[in-house]
Amino acid sequence: MCYILTCYFTNWAQYCPGAGMYLPTDIDPCLCDHLIYAFAGMDNNKIKTSKQHDEKLYGEFQTLKNHKLKTLLANGGGNFAMVSSAASCYTFINSVIKFLQQYQFDGLDLDWEHPDSNSSPPQDKELFMVLTQVSHTANQFLATSKSKWSAEINILSLAFIASSCLLAIVLDSIHVMTYDFQGPLIKNNTLQDRSSYPSNNGAPAEKLLVCFTFRLASSNTAVGAPTIGPGPSGAFTRQTGFWAYYEVCASAWDNAQQVPYANNQGIWVRYDNVKSFQVKVRNCISLIKFLCFDGAMVWSLSSDNFSDIFCGQGRYPLINTIKSGLGTRQCITGSGFCAGKANGLYLDPTNKNHFYECLVYDYSCKCWTLIVCCCSL
Repeated sequence: MCYILTCYFTNWAQYCPGAGMYLPTDIDPCLCDHLIYAFAGMDNNKIKTSKQHDEKLYGEFQTLKNHKLKTLLANGGGNFAMVSSAASCYTFINSVIKFLQQYQFDGLDLDWEHPDSNSSPPQDKELFMVLTQVSHTANQFLATSKSKWSAEINILSLAFIASSCLLAIVLDSIHVMTYDFQGPLIKNNTLQDRSSYPSNNGAPAEKLLVCFTFRLASSNTAVGAPTIGPGPSGAFTRQTGFWAYYEVCASAWDNAQQVPYANNQGIWVRYDNVKSFQVKVRNCISLIKFLCFDGAMVWSLSSDNFSDIFCGQGRYPLINTIKSGLGTRQCITGSGFCAGKANGLYLDPTNKNHFYECLVYDYSCKCWTLIVCCCSL
């Protein structure tokens, strides 16, 4: 089976100073299967750009597309006011269709954290369900009409698990937030709890993706002591309490927990490096395969060592560790191996443990001449 690896690009990473600046041109187009651009903004229930230069970055984002890569736009926040009425809901959906068509995105990611919390009333759970159903209906109409565009609809949040069976009908994938188990605003939880909860509540496993994050939680405390608050901001990411992987690199090792940590002048940082990720990915991949999940999601591209300036481990060492563990599709951007071949499986002549799956599609909405999938046997 080929698993999906979905990665988030954050549009505020463009403001990181010096070597921390991250743009779509820094993205390896062969790294992930789906790329999600975070985040769009809202104005009077209509989707819009949220940061300076978004339109320019959209164009750069779309030039990354190859025969397997899909691009989506994320709309997120703590308040989805567009669900307040049928009129506002339809205004939002119509604006989304036009916006995604204009900027050539393949789909929409909905990230509402969370209905029935953060001043959101309880009925927002049901209203969000209506929003996704109407979005799905509009998308189905586009797919069966003469329109040249239809979208995937994705969701990122555990807030909607009570209705996960119904949501799963209208969503292409559900990203389970299997990270941030501890922190100033987070109660303890476990990977097993969060991973199994959606499927136990009716969401089909084949639509679920386990999430990895590279946000490094820091706090002004000694190792092993209770945290007393978030640590200082990083030199490049400049966000209190969270650093990028490349802002630490070197570390001590906790053999009992199989994780690295850094401690300097009262500042303590817990995080993952390649070594700990090899352990976690091995365990997570076993869980993904055991629960029949569809793959994994990464937050975020700019938090990995994307340029290899700092850590000397190559570009994207953490994401590549996940990619290697998943056995995701091999990226071939040209005609390459499958040129002239009929649909089917072919052994890789250079590696007897791999195969190519050559597929030819011809849809009315899109025309793909080649999709190549490479997995380990």
